Amino acid sequence: MQDDIVERFQRTKYRTDYVPRMMHKSNIPNCYAAKMTELKLELIRNFYDHGRLLDLGCGPGDILLRVASYVESAIGVDFSPELIAEAKMRSASNHNISCIVGNVRRLPLRSESVSLIYSYSSLYYVPRVEQVVRECSRVLERNGVAILEFGILHSLNTVVCKSYPDLAVPCHVPLLKARHIVESAGFRVEKDRVFQFLPLWGDKPIWLRPLLHRYWRRLFELDAGYRMLDEVVSGFWPLRHFSFRHIMICRKHKSLEL
Repeated sequence: MQDDIVERFQRTKYRTDYVPRMMHKSNIPNCYAAKMTELKLELIRNFYDHGRLLDLGCGPGDILLRVASYVESAIGVDFSPELIAEAKMRSASNHNISCIVGNVRRLPLRSESVSLIYSYSSLYYVPRVEQVVRECSRVLERNGVAILEFGILHSLNTVVCKSYPDLAVPCHVPLLKARHIVESAGFRVEKDRVFQFLPLWGDKPIWLRPLLHRYWRRLFELDAGYRMLDEVVSGFWPLRHFSFRHIMICRKHKSLEL
């Protein structure tokens, strides 16, 4: 599927399916998801120290609202007018937060105008993700940090996604390509947090079902020291090369001719 067609399909899918679900989340507790959210927030707290923060693919503003109390200013960008409207409504009392509709491949921001960027659970739905990473490099100040979550192509999660054609089109990339994209944009990867060697969701395809039982999520969400068991297992070599979720902490060490 051509990239422009994929992008139009993603927009339609989000507007008709994902947006209503993101605005009306289930109250069913999910310990794994809660722990992942806290881990993502901890990364932001650890690396933010000044200036403006950028949430790339901010959705309805869940993360933005959680960081508002300790950042000087923050801006959220998302392609969905509906999600941005929701984020604006929810953050109306936080005068240090702004939210705008924008294309993450052509950010409506000045060069070197933010100190920290994060993008969670978004990049693996964006075609031509290398353009997004280069835009991150452009708007990020020298020595700034980008926390970028990639979905890895050669993973069991990709196999499961292909069994659900009604989902948004996955734009997963091989791990080596993800590293190359980051480094080509002027970033140095300081750390790579790895998760989901097992998909931990879904019930298809049938032949993979023994590894899709909810038992695995309950097991992998257990603590193993200061990390979840999922991160411990997924981070082993060579499993890390076939684990789906890679959260790369990247520091900008050079500016590009953009």
